[in-house]
This record gives sequence, C-alpha cells and structure tokens, in this order.
Amino acid sequence: MCGIFAYIGDRQAVKLLVAALKRLEYRGYDSAGVGVYGSPLKLRKKVGKVVCLEEESERVIDGESMDGTCGIAHTRWATHGPPCDKNSHPHTTKSKSIAVVHNGVIENYRALKGDLTNKGYEFASDTDTELLAHLVEDWRKQMPTATKCEVVAMALSFVTGAYGVVFLFEDEPDLLIGARKGSPLLLGVGKGEYMLASDASAIIEHTTEVIYLREGELVEISRSGYKIRDIDNTVKILTEPQSPSGRDRSESMDSGILNPIVKLTLSLEQIEKGGYAHFMLKEIMDQPKSLHNAMRGRLYHPEGQPWQIKLGGMDRPLEDFSGKSPVEMLASAKRLIVCACGTSWHSGLIAKYTFESLAKLPIEVEYASEFRYRRPLLASEDIMLSISQSGETADTLEAIKMAKKSKCLTIGIVNVVGSSIARETDSGMYLRSGPEIGVASTKAFTGQVMALSILALQVAHKRGVLSESELDDNCESLNRIPDIIEEWLPYVREQTMIIAKYFRLASNTLFIGCGIQFAVALEGALKLKEISYIHAEGFPAAEIKHGALTLIQNFMPVVCIALKSDPAYSAIMTGCQDVKSKGASLIVITDAGNNDFDGLASFTIYCPRTKLQFEPLLVTIPLQLFSYYIADMRKCNIDQPRNLAKSVTVE
Repeated sequence: MCGIFAYIGDRQAVKLLVAALKRLEYRGYDSAGVGVYGSPLKLRKKVGKVVCLEEESERVIDGESMDGTCGIAHTRWATHGPPCDKNSHPHTTKSKSIAVVHNGVIENYRALKGDLTNKGYEFASDTDTELLAHLVEDWRKQMPTATKCEVVAMALSFVTGAYGVVFLFEDEPDLLIGARKGSPLLLGVGKGEYMLASDASAIIEHTTEVIYLREGELVEISRSGYKIRDIDNTVKILTEPQSPSGRDRSESMDSGILNPIVKLTLSLEQIEKGGYAHFMLKEIMDQPKSLHNAMRGRLYHPEGQPWQIKLGGMDRPLEDFSGKSPVEMLASAKRLIVCACGTSWHSGLIAKYTFESLAKLPIEVEYASEFRYRRPLLASEDIMLSISQSGETADTLEAIKMAKKSKCLTIGIVNVVGSSIARETDSGMYLRSGPEIGVASTKAFTGQVMALSILALQVAHKRGVLSESELDDNCESLNRIPDIIEEWLPYVREQTMIIAKYFRLASNTLFIGCGIQFAVALEGALKLKEISYIHAEGFPAAEIKHGALTLIQNFMPVVCIALKSDPAYSAIMTGCQDVKSKGASLIVITDAGNNDFDGLASFTIYCPRTKLQFEPLLVTIPLQLFSYYIADMRKCNIDQPRNLAKSVTVE
C-alpha cells in the first residue's frame, strides 16, 4: 500500500521520480505526486494514474518548471480523506518550506492535529500525513539551534502509529531525511547519488547496493554520504541533562549506526512483463521455475543415496532457545500457531493438513487480523509460524510481536528478502519465488505451499513419524511437481481459456472441495473475486447442503475439486450431484482418466496425479488460469484490481 521514492544526486530528479512511481504502481494507489527542491519547494500532485502525474510534471506552470536534482515522490492509498489532488502527497507547511511523503497510519493524529491547530497551524488536506510537516516546523521553532535530523527525531517521537517518511527542506538543497517505524524504507547507495524507497523495485535500475533501515531508525542523506541514527537514542541524548564533565552532546550525536550494505539479487528482467499481456499471467507461467527455486538447496539427492532435506538457518542452533535449532523445536512442539492474512492464510490451512497428516503435529491457523485483538493464550513452549508474501503485512507483524512478548519461537515464511517479518522473526524460510508484481498472488502462493511442505517433511522425519523410505518417497514425488506443471501448463491454459468464455458473464460462482482441497477452493474463490469482481465463495463440499444450496440458480458455475485420493471422494460426488440437480453448471477438476463425472459435469479438467498432500500445488494452477482469463475477457485491470494493494502495511 502506497509507495515512496526519493532521490538526491546530480541527475534531473523528476523523470527518475516518475519512473520509480511506475515501478511501484503494483502496490496499489489512487493518486500520486512529486516534490522537487526549490525556493519554495516545487510540487505536482494528481489523482488517478501516474501517467496523469507525468503529464502534469512536464508542464511549466506560472513560469515554474520541475527542474531540480533532489526530490521526493509518492503513490497514495487513501486512508484519511478521499482520493483527490489536495490529499495527494507530498504535503507541505503553509510556506512550502518543508515537504513530506508518508506510508502508514498515524494513530494519534487527531490529538496532534488539535494541538497544532490551537497553535495557529492551518491544514489544507484531510490526511494524517500533513501534520508531520507542521509538527516538524513546530519543533524547529522550539529548537532553533538543533539540526534538521534532531528536529525530525524529536517530532517523530510524539507520533504513535506506523510510518515510512521522507522529508525535503527549502533551506537545505543537499539534504533528505528518511525514517521508518512499522513501514519499510530502504536506502539505495549509488555512485554520487542516493535513493530512498519503500520497495527495491524502484531502486534496482539505479543500484544493486541497498541498506534496509531497521525499526526506529532515521537516515540523513546528502550527495556526499549518509548517516543512520536511532530515533529514540537521538531524543534521549537531546533531553538528558548536560554531562557534568561538560562533554558536548554533539559528540554522541555524531556517532551513527553502521547498517550493512546488502546486494540485491533482483533484476530488471524479473520486474518486466517479458512479452506477456499481464504480470499475473507471466507469474502463473513462471511457477515451474519458481518451485524449482524453492526446492533448490533444500531437497537434494546424493548419488546412490536417499533424498535428504537441508534447511539452512532452520537447522542452526538458536542461543535464545537453549541452543536448539528451529527444526528441533518444531519436532518437540506441542502446539504450532500459523498466523497469516488472505492468500497466505489459505496456504496456512494447507500447512495444517500437511503437518497434521505427515508430522502428527497439531496446528491452529489464525487470521493475524483477528489474533492480535482477541487476547490469545500463548505459552513460551508455543511456536508461531507467520506467512506473508511481502513480509510487511502489518497485522501479521503485530501478531509476531505478541508472540515474542510471550517468549514464543517465531518463524517467518516470506518472499521478500530483508523484509520486516524476515528481520523480526527468530528464523524462517524464503520462498525464492522472485518478485511478484501482480496484486493477486499466484507463484508466491504455490511457493508458500512448497516451502511449508518441505518443512513438514523434515519435521515429520525428525519426530520419528516418517521413516527414511517414506521421506525418500515423498521427496521424490515433491521433486517431480515443477516438471509436471511445466508439461501440463500448455494444455490446461488452453482448456481454461475455453471454459472462461462460457462463464465470463457470471455474477456468482461457488468453489467446493474437502479436506486439503477446501483451502484450495477458498483460494480459487479469492482469485476470481480479486481480479474479475465476480462474487465467489468457497465451501467444504459436504457442507454445501447446510445452507449454500439456496444460492444455486440455473447455469450458475460451481467449480468442484474431486480427486480420488480424497478420503471424502464419495461425499464430494454426492455434493456435485446435489448442485447439478439444482441447475448449476459444474466444472470438475479430477484425476486424469477418471470418468465418474461423464454426463454430470459441463466441463472436466483432468489433473496429473501426485500424493494427496501435494495435490494443491497442481489443482491451484487451473483455478488461477480460470480467474485470469475471465478477468481478461471482462476487461478488468488484472494486475492492479480496484481497491486492492499488493502489500497491506496498515491495520
């Protein structure tokens, strides 16, 4: 949600700012804006797409062009005030001496705004962000001898909530100040130039060297370098009494924090469409490769020996947990809690089935957005497994913090390297799916299922409930999945395109499945409603007779997942007959060679065979393609569906 980019260097900033915002469009937004250094600061803001802002920023208005080599930019997702030009970022003080862009939500903005209004400050927008500019201006008046960095740190110490912010100053042509708390911000280190961004995709075409700002850090940037400080420590030094020895506070202030420079593995090719009409289709077709990447180095087969699993950091001892590794702790765990949101919650449901059937380990699957508010009972022996594509999901991060307060082991399953969840958790696994630009998750979902399946196999083996031969057999089956998908994709793609033509005008669709496939049915329904705007629901196949049958009307599409390996196969058959008798048009996904649905189903998609626990990796593919082609035929904005954001970084 929202996107930030800032630049300081020798190049003209505005084209770089606009190009970066285009890279950030996939995050979801409703308006955009840029600010460039000048006296006063120069702004262009526009509701709608970045291309509208691009046209606006090229205009010379009242003799003012957007020339300048230092600037800030933002794509806004409305949280306070409707989408409109005045609510777009950057926001400034009345004199345009300070400008700010902000991701996140300021929880105490009403109180702060009231205080500032009482002091005579006038607000021009409905946003919570604008008060940050006024707050910094107010503290400049209170601290006339302080540096800009000190003033910003002091102002932010009064803010409750989440923020990733960048400030630009009229009287400082060689300065940007960025800070983060609960919202990601990274520093790109170039040759004689620096960038700040909320996402690596905005930086990669300029540099591969980045620094991930940690929680509560502030960075001061000039063309000659940067300095990182801790906000709380800066405020503490400012407010503590002067040392009796007379030691100048500036000595403490000058000692910055050393954050490591990280080399991005992202490439420009990965964030381009590569000839496909949409990122979503590219990412669906990329799944054989992304699943191979998820297994690489984890599943390996020494010549003449059985399959083995190695999980890197998950196998390393943790000092804070008596020297036990996360895998060892999982093997002896009494309770595992999975916390996630949206698509990641569905992969968590699949993990529940996989862990309980393979490892005999009980799992509770929680919506992170519910978990954090219901005062859950946690014990230090519990383990929390948090799943998130972006690694920045606000609700999931809060659930992790709750678990850490209870001394629980926290494990993160994320796609984005260096993300907040990756840094906040005690251990974890990266999906290695590569950047996922389409808002509707596809390859990250199957990457999650693959990573969790590998982890379940290893834990089952360590718990002694899966023998060497059984582990070998399961690893062999899992290893074949990417090749099976690659061979199947051309056929299932063509078939789902045909099916989509028949149902593109549907207003409602049901997805049904049992056991592990119920989670896949939920995911299929989510994909369809996310990108085609068709109302869709997922139900357990045997549950549909307890109310959902009333929804069935003539020709209503019902997608049924009915694989013979399912213990509830006979109940699924009965459910299919029920919905068919009520007039539904039945689309069945079943095993290759299964003729049980001849004469019953309007369309049958035949799925290659694999083990029950791994079937979701295959069954998901036609559901993704079905949703994609229906949305395409309805001419929907597939990669950026309305009202949705790729990364939900606010509560």
